[in-house]
Amino acid sequence: MTAANPASPAPASSRPAGSPGGAPRGVRPPPPTIDPVRVLRQHAWLLVGAAVVGAVLGTIANFICLYAYPLWGGAVVFEIRPQVQSAKEAVTLEALSDEGIARLAQTESQRILTRQVLETAMAAPDIASTVWGQEYPTVDERVQELQEDLRVGHRNKTQLFTLSWRTHERGDVATVLNRVARTYLAAREAQEDERSSRNKANFETKRAQVEEQIRNLKTEIQDFIRRNGITSGTEGGLTDQGTANNLAKLRDDTIRDLTLAQARLDSVDRKLREQRYEDEDRRLAMQDPAVRQIEQSMHQVQTFLSSSRERFGEEHPQVKDLVQRETAARDRMKVVLDETMQRNLQADKLDFSQRVASLKSLVERQTQDLTDATKRLQELTAQISALDALKEQLTQKEQERADLQDLIAQFDILQGRADSRRVILVQEASTPREIEFPKLKFMVPAGVFLAVLVVAGILFLREFLDQRVRFPSDLAGVGGARLIGVIPDIEDDPSEPKAAELIVAREPATSTAEMFRQLSSVCLKGMDAAGARSLAVVTSSPGGGSTTVASNLAASFRAAGRTVAVVDANLRRPRLSAIFGEELDGPGLGDMLQGQDVQPHMANGIAVYGPGTIPNRVFERVSTDEMRRIIARLRERYQVVIVDLPPTVVAGETMFVTEACDASLLVVRALEDQRGLVAKSIHRLQEAQAVLLGTVLMRPEQTAGGYFRKNAEVMAAYAQPVPAAAAAPSKEPVA
Repeated sequence: MTAANPASPAPASSRPAGSPGGAPRGVRPPPPTIDPVRVLRQHAWLLVGAAVVGAVLGTIANFICLYAYPLWGGAVVFEIRPQVQSAKEAVTLEALSDEGIARLAQTESQRILTRQVLETAMAAPDIASTVWGQEYPTVDERVQELQEDLRVGHRNKTQLFTLSWRTHERGDVATVLNRVARTYLAAREAQEDERSSRNKANFETKRAQVEEQIRNLKTEIQDFIRRNGITSGTEGGLTDQGTANNLAKLRDDTIRDLTLAQARLDSVDRKLREQRYEDEDRRLAMQDPAVRQIEQSMHQVQTFLSSSRERFGEEHPQVKDLVQRETAARDRMKVVLDETMQRNLQADKLDFSQRVASLKSLVERQTQDLTDATKRLQELTAQISALDALKEQLTQKEQERADLQDLIAQFDILQGRADSRRVILVQEASTPREIEFPKLKFMVPAGVFLAVLVVAGILFLREFLDQRVRFPSDLAGVGGARLIGVIPDIEDDPSEPKAAELIVAREPATSTAEMFRQLSSVCLKGMDAAGARSLAVVTSSPGGGSTTVASNLAASFRAAGRTVAVVDANLRRPRLSAIFGEELDGPGLGDMLQGQDVQPHMANGIAVYGPGTIPNRVFERVSTDEMRRIIARLRERYQVVIVDLPPTVVAGETMFVTEACDASLLVVRALEDQRGLVAKSIHRLQEAQAVLLGTVLMRPEQTAGGYFRKNAEVMAAYAQPVPAAAAAPSKEPVA
């Protein structure tokens, strides 16, 4: 079968140096992946045989173990109960989580396996009477054996945990397990009782200490009351507090009056200094008798003046006299008014000065009284606080005594309750009815599994270590190995061809010939797209199949109507010319390299150039410019030139010829060529700047019922001639 068409190679004349097709140089290809389905399907019968052998071995092992190493087992079941929180609870209310139960089960398992518990249990007389106890006569031996064999496990989603054990004697299981379980429970109950008694004694001692502290506090409170004379501390404190509040209020009122008097005094001083009087000062001065008398006299003069002006006029001597008298009265009025206001302000100043002094003295007395009252209040408050603190301590101690008494009572009640035990025995061990090991239903599947696992492991290990190319997928991990064709072994061809050489021309109806034709189509398409006319067919190691590929490609190209020439450039072991019926020692390539003119041997329209006469088969001449010129001349003469070359590992001239040709085709022999060798050949082709058209996988390993065989069968059936009756068109009408 052929892969998808490769990218078209560039002709030798136009491709840039150092850029051949394929993966980048120096990149190591990753190892191919292993297809587990293919490996298992390919060796299905071997795995089935391994399963049968494993079943037989499992059955045999079961009967051997049943006679030589039987094991009987049993278990004791314990329950982890919720902790009783209070003796007054009718039932336990604690909810245990799965994680908490698992943790408690692990703790109890370690207690069971302690040496103290096991030594006590193994020293019992009933243990010495068992077969197992006689096998291990000393207590130390029994304890050491049990520490290795006893298993304690927690049952998920339950409050149960189990103690299990297995031995060779059926009757010893229940005796040993029940003795260990009873010893563990007895030790645990004794430990709980001891801890409870010790805690109760501690609480009783604490209660006695608290009672002594209560008596001391009562005595201290009585002495404090007598010493400080406190009879009704709360009422006295309230009275002193009211007194202090009243004193503070009175002092605040006095300070407010003092502030107001001081402000009035400052205002009077400012008026006296600046001689600036206000309307209120003038109004008060106008009420003075002397001022009122002058005001009346001035009013009379003004009255006479007004009537005289109306009667005599402004120039009359009487009018002028009255005007002078009015002016004198006004001046007198102003002088007397200023003197009166000055006198009034002086009186106010004296009055306010006396008031300020009096208020200051009163503030000082009130401040002292307030300080004394506050001090008395603070002293009383401190005494009351100290007394309250003593009473609070007494209350706390009495509550503590009550709590201790309640705890001591609960200890007495809990010791009498049946549900106060944390771990109880649910089920004792009994004499086992069924053997635990071996069991046929487990031994047979185990044998099958182990046998299949071992065989599959060997198969996959061999698959991993085998570096040969066996399948097309093995070339996927090789950089630059572009797969363009797969040619299976002719033994896998249902048509049973005789030989693979020239099978396209000699047995065209076979599936192998069809696969060669598909390969030639891909090659021809790629060469035409790039203008390539010369193709070098090369293989990595001897026997790779390059000659078979070259001969069939030539026949297929010729059948497609191309003029084809084949050149047998394998001067070491030539075969190509013999396939086409030419003598191996006739004139050929070696003679052409000597400059001779050689005519090709024509076979089925194909020009065949053999290796040449034996004396002229000089390997070194293949790596000369003459070889390049010969290929160039053949390209001009024929449409396709196919050059069969020796393997890359044995012939150095191969790389030179691949570079001289327009394209190259690498033939890989399955089950012979290593992946590393293929990668090395591709790398050498890249170093030689050869254009790799692709790779062809020859004779890959077949998979029963796989892809290649099914396609080969379809090709063989389709190539059979159709009978005339079946080929005739049907005369029935088409529905």
